[in-house]
Amino acid sequence: MSLATALEAGPVPGADPLADRVAAAALEQFAEYGIRRSTINDIAKRAGVSHMTIFRRFDNKEGLVAVVIAREIRLAMQELDRVSEPAGSLEDELVRGLAFIVPYVRDHPLFERLLRSEPEFLLPLLTVDGGPVLGLYRSLIAQRLRSDVASGRAAPADVDRAAEVIARLAISLLLTREGLITLDDRGSLVALVREFLLPMLQPS
Repeated sequence: MSLATALEAGPVPGADPLADRVAAAALEQFAEYGIRRSTINDIAKRAGVSHMTIFRRFDNKEGLVAVVIAREIRLAMQELDRVSEPAGSLEDELVRGLAFIVPYVRDHPLFERLLRSEPEFLLPLLTVDGGPVLGLYRSLIAQRLRSDVASGRAAPADVDRAAEVIARLAISLLLTREGLITLDDRGSLVALVREFLLPMLQPS
């Protein structure tokens, strides 16, 4: 299974118990030993399934890596929804969403490890081969923007383009953490949202 397929077609967390079980086992294995040192047999043992079950569902280790990454991106957006305050302003929503990224990645058992010790697996997925990840992130942000449009809080000229701007900005801020604008500095995030994002999203 390619990353593009995993991102576009699932499996969505919670929809397939076997996929969830294997993906959770793979996440634990990758986080503990890294992707390079992990084998399908290692993951099958953790999940309590045969290695052929994994091959039938995920094709190979690369396919399983793709499913794990896609699943964790979706779970991150679900967690952001869980901690968000629906009654807050659009500005608060945007600042909270951007500020959510760094602690989530830093505390994540896999993403921070890959960024630091096995960047060859993760960085291409966020840069030169980043179309599938960008597409999923854009679609998830667009879903939330459409809710803001329906409630009258936002009126971008093009929801999908606005969502892509936010997605590209968030990925850039995550990968390059130093600069005049950082995800660690709430003040700079507020200024970013007020000066650049709100004018793009609010009615003129």
